[in-house]
Amino acid sequence: MMGRPWMRWAGLAVGVLIVAALAWTVVRAWPVVTAFDWQLSPGWLVLAVVLGFASLGLSALAYEAILGGLHRPAPPVLATVSAWARSMLARYVPGNVLMFVGRAVLAEAHGVPKRVTLAATVYEVVLAVAAAALLAVVALLDIGSASAVGPVAWLVLAVPLAVLLMHPRVFGPASAWTLRRVGRERLQALLPFGRVMMMVSWYLVSSALIGFSVWAFMRGVGGPDIGDPVGVASGFLLAFVVSMAVFIVPSGLGVRDAMLALVLARQVPGGVAIALSIGSRLFLIAIELVFVIVATVAGRGRGRT
Repeated sequence: MMGRPWMRWAGLAVGVLIVAALAWTVVRAWPVVTAFDWQLSPGWLVLAVVLGFASLGLSALAYEAILGGLHRPAPPVLATVSAWARSMLARYVPGNVLMFVGRAVLAEAHGVPKRVTLAATVYEVVLAVAAAALLAVVALLDIGSASAVGPVAWLVLAVPLAVLLMHPRVFGPASAWTLRRVGRERLQALLPFGRVMMMVSWYLVSSALIGFSVWAFMRGVGGPDIGDPVGVASGFLLAFVVSMAVFIVPSGLGVRDAMLALVLARQVPGGVAIALSIGSRLFLIAIELVFVIVATVAGRGRGRT
């Protein structure tokens, strides 16, 4: 009982930080966005929204499936989806630590230990980034020059190998050693490697959807000259994977935008590429905010589906 007022104040403080980070992102990007001559095509924008929501929904359910595989009984599906959605906004606060803290607090209310939430988040990040990296290879092959994107971007080719670290014979001993070092019990369950590979396939679909969502948005505001769907989608995923390597930057802010603009600049003038890149970030923020609201409202019932 004593801890509840403290948790409410802590939650309020986190909320203020997230709002401030989002506001800073919008303010920083606004001059570039408003200076661009947008050519709106409602049909393409509707498609972008649909694909974006589909990707977020699949990603939320993928995390729920991972958490359910690590802990029984699993929390209610809608409660987990709601927690995942709300914690997603914490990525915009530098360090990304609040994302895990938010998940851990919300999951613990349903009897899930913090170490299980941490393990589920590690599974999610590794598998999601590995899947995105597989699709990002298309953009690297299209660019074709290490000097065009920098040698760091070519490390993306090695990222999918991280899936091997999720094999129970590797992740089990590694997680047990880590948890023992901090005085915690080992995990009671791990994901079989067959399920790990199934989750990679799941994230491949989710990654493709968000990539094509970004392309549809750009097509809806920039016209037909912004580039082919596969090139733009894989370029976005390349930028995402590279930005994930810079985890101390809030949601890859700046890194992802610059990399995506670099890819787009092969199709459109540099100023247009920058505007489209930053515009797509604001579009994705808007999609995420709406998804959070919908998931939060739906999760209040906490019923399983």
